[in-house]
Amino acid sequence: MTDADDAAARKQAELEKETEELYNDGYFSDNSLDLNPKYPKLKETFETAIVVLNLPKVPQAKVEKLTKVVKKIVSRLGVMACPAGEGGFDGFLMPFDESKGATEGFAIVEYETPEEAKNAISVLDGYKFDKNHSLIVTPYNRAKKLQNVQETEFVEPERPPFVEKPNAMSWLEDPSQRDEFVIRQGKETVVSWWDGKNDPIVDYDGAREKEAGVNWCEYYCHWSPKGSYLATLVPARGVILWSGSSYEKVARFVAPDVKNVLFSPQENFILTNNMRWDDEQAIKVYHIPTGKLLRAFALYPDKIERREDKPPPPFQWSHDDAYLARMGKDLISIYSTPTMRLLDKKSLLAEGIHEFQWSPKANVLALWVSTNFCFYTV
Repeated sequence: MTDADDAAARKQAELEKETEELYNDGYFSDNSLDLNPKYPKLKETFETAIVVLNLPKVPQAKVEKLTKVVKKIVSRLGVMACPAGEGGFDGFLMPFDESKGATEGFAIVEYETPEEAKNAISVLDGYKFDKNHSLIVTPYNRAKKLQNVQETEFVEPERPPFVEKPNAMSWLEDPSQRDEFVIRQGKETVVSWWDGKNDPIVDYDGAREKEAGVNWCEYYCHWSPKGSYLATLVPARGVILWSGSSYEKVARFVAPDVKNVLFSPQENFILTNNMRWDDEQAIKVYHIPTGKLLRAFALYPDKIERREDKPPPPFQWSHDDAYLARMGKDLISIYSTPTMRLLDKKSLLAEGIHEFQWSPKANVLALWVSTNFCFYTV
């Protein structure tokens, strides 16, 4: 045996002695080793985590109170990860800056499933936490990417050249003070002038689109309340708005299989409907100036029986475009524009409601409830 072998043997004997001492002191279990331990499932993504931004920055004395309030809100939207506080983490983390003596103004929340995280983002983003703070909520993965974005010197973008929009009120400037009407017959959609005395004169019949080999209307057409826009429906392309003296295309809204539209009284919004009872996004609400989709709804509200022979309860706009409302089962849901969030976070209860109408001059609702009429001010 060489000197090296002898040293190795002595070292092994020392380790065996130390192991025996540890065993005798109770550091090792008498139970046999489980060769197939059951470890928690390893999460390789952060799809269940969100970041809640724009929270109040509070000192240590108010951290506990703020934590309770925020956790109460986020816990209503899904099951928090590690609810029992496994490993010291209960699905909620609100960092505290010791140097500043205040919270950082954000919190990280983890849910059990990605679906719960997505739902929390859709509900809480823009939520009015208090009079000075509206929450901004984003997926944790996106927040990590933004954290790694390098800061560069701001370069002001060039302003695009000014493009004058068509004069939506050009028809009011007609020297003969004529009215306009539109007729949809067969495959033709024709807008004509009429003075009440002579035969109608064609103003526009889609000639420009015919030369390009397309139809400017295939199904249905509808004027906006003030005559600023003519909406034509092309089910494969959606809703197209035309305006100005030459009927220029000013907007297009994606709405597959669209069947009808509803403008708001002040022409700020347009509602599209494909009348499909099996489509959870059958009804879409768009902001006309920006073209932004604000919200989508199912054809029938919850707890309303879906039948082909029973028309869905219609949406109705308030006179000033401030609200959009629809009747449900024993209630009316009122949504504020442009956020399209439920007014006061709850529907207006109206047991036995049959019908409702907005006042044409004020934000007041008239309800027909069973045998009574009721009035509510919004």
